Amino acid sequence: MSPVATEHVEELLELCWTAGEDGLLPLNRDELPTQLLCFLPSPIEPDGVVQPEVIDAMVGRGLLAQEGRFIRLTSTGEQQAREVVRRHRVAEVLFHNVIAVSEAAMESTACQLEHILNPEVTEAVCTFLGHPPTCPHGRAIPRGRCCEAATSRVGPLIVPLAHLAIGESGTVAFVHTTRHGYLQRLTALGMAPGRPIRLRQTHPTMVIQLGETELALDGEAGSEIYVRRGAQDARS
Repeated sequence: MSPVATEHVEELLELCWTAGEDGLLPLNRDELPTQLLCFLPSPIEPDGVVQPEVIDAMVGRGLLAQEGRFIRLTSTGEQQAREVVRRHRVAEVLFHNVIAVSEAAMESTACQLEHILNPEVTEAVCTFLGHPPTCPHGRAIPRGRCCEAATSRVGPLIVPLAHLAIGESGTVAFVHTTRHGYLQRLTALGMAPGRPIRLRQTHPTMVIQLGETELALDGEAGSEIYVRRGAQDARS
């Protein structure tokens, strides 16, 4: 018998977790809801039957408990499934909210990343996104350590420029705009990730300080420039 691929195990863990959210547990191992699987090569055969060695291996590893033909996650399986689901849904938010790719591209790429993201990168992406509570499909994202630590802070770490208070400083995180000409203009003026920025005024025109320069921005820029909050000297 060939070794069971890790991604097959993780996909079945994800399926069981999602089935639990939908109230479908325990699952009949011969009649799994194939519509819950993502698009990668999976432990589901063309006729909809799970390759028996995948479930058998997961039972042997203590990830699944089996009673008759019915299976459910063990406590160990739940913990591992939780991490897979968290990686997948955090990746979905990144591709949907920040990179703005199509839903098909978002889903297929998230399915790949769920198998390779390590905990440090997952926590960093989650923090970057402001600890989103749900994925683009409305399903809850399991909370991580970074989310628990963030409860002592007011609001997300990275916010649109317009969310800063007048006089508040931070550093540029990224610019998300489809106005490519405007993006080139901002870049030429020194708008780049890591650059200190301070909001000077919002009305009648938004004015920022970027280094030694004060810039007037149009109204849309306040929702297109994302800032990492924190005390910085915008004149540096």
